[in-house]
Amino acid sequence: MTITDPFTAAGHHRPAPSPAAVALAIQCRKAKNLADTAPARFQRMPAPAATTAAGGEVQLVVRPTCLADWARWTQALGICDARRMTHTGASTVCRFELDGVRARLIGVGVPALLAAAYGPKGTARV
Repeated sequence: MTITDPFTAAGHHRPAPSPAAVALAIQCRKAKNLADTAPARFQRMPAPAATTAAGGEVQLVVRPTCLADWARWTQALGICDARRMTHTGASTVCRFELDGVRARLIGVGVPALLAAAYGPKGTARV
């Protein structure tokens, strides 16, 4: 029994992908390329990043051991707007754009580092 693709039969054509689908495919490809090259690109950073890509977005997960390490990551990635940072229990999540791709930097343990340095209410410890 031979199974044929109905779209390859005479008179049938595959529908063209929508512009939105094409744009998403391009973003996904860019995100995947960025995630693949991130380890070499950020090899001089204090803590290695676990990098993944999904849905056209890159995710970098780091585990800084001090606030200086965290500051180096945010500075290297151009993250300076604290309004784009969210503290979610044991991690801090920063949303930004890197090389035209949506990205997230997740700093595991950053809230604890901040609390140790500044106290639970943001006041400096003496």
